[in-house]
Amino acid sequence: MSSAPARARRRTLLWLVPAALIAGIAIIALARWLRLDPAVAQFVATYPGTYAPPPGTPEGYPGWLSWTHFLNGFFLLFIVSSGLHIRSKTRPIAFWTRRVRDGDARRPTRLSIHTWWHLVVVVGWVAVGVVYVVLLAVSGHWMRLIPTDWAVVPNALSGALQYASLDVPRNDSWVSYNSLQQLAYASTVVVAAPLALATGLRLSPLWPEHWMRARGPLSDTWARQAHRLVLWFYIAFTIVHTGLVLGTGATLNLNKMYAGLNDGESPLGWLLFAASLAVMAAAWVLLRPPAQVAIAERTGDVRRMPAVR
Repeated sequence: MSSAPARARRRTLLWLVPAALIAGIAIIALARWLRLDPAVAQFVATYPGTYAPPPGTPEGYPGWLSWTHFLNGFFLLFIVSSGLHIRSKTRPIAFWTRRVRDGDARRPTRLSIHTWWHLVVVVGWVAVGVVYVVLLAVSGHWMRLIPTDWAVVPNALSGALQYASLDVPRNDSWVSYNSLQQLAYASTVVVAAPLALATGLRLSPLWPEHWMRARGPLSDTWARQAHRLVLWFYIAFTIVHTGLVLGTGATLNLNKMYAGLNDGESPLGWLLFAASLAVMAAAWVLLRPPAQVAIAERTGDVRRMPAVR
């Protein structure tokens, strides 16, 4: 028999799906009605959703961008899944502690296998992020990502209205992102990622005790709430980002991102996208918690918990 919390979650989901559908239809109808207003139409004409990039801004999608994009998604898959395991508070199948060396007076910290795996994949994600930021800076591609003109604000508002009315803003992402994309991508890289790292460090066993506080940004409560918000932000961003990539010229978008081609006909982007999904699916199957325990045993002392009957 299913538990009461599980039944409550299912009932909530049953209400959320039609509620989200009704809200989506209402937003589309409102946006299309607003665009009939002459003042709104003039605003969209004045701010079409994008502005000219700074002189010297590089074009295209270099190979390193494709690789870091794939690896970022790869590690985020396990970061989010392990984070949801931690939040569910289900009984882990094992606990990990670091091996104590002779003469080490520090008491080893015990971590659930979900928390240990979360920290492991975060290290990989941070390493990819550092490489990405360095290459972004030295290549000049940061000018495609970071807004350089206040015109980004009205153009982003115009772009949001156009998306909501199912009329995608016209621009060429090979040359520059539209303003709404730019704000979304920049906030993900410049705000969400550092916040996820900072709050994760605060909640990790690596954080010094003398820097902990009962209230404010250094408190457990604040860090957990902020970390949870970032988790749901990444989930929502991934859903919306993937939906727009596939729904607004999938072949062209996938060729740009995965193959570095400004081509709306070649199947190469789809093939590389499918291959990346296959790799992630295989890793998902192979790196389940029992495999995580086997890996953890090579790095510390692992205590397996008896199965619940």
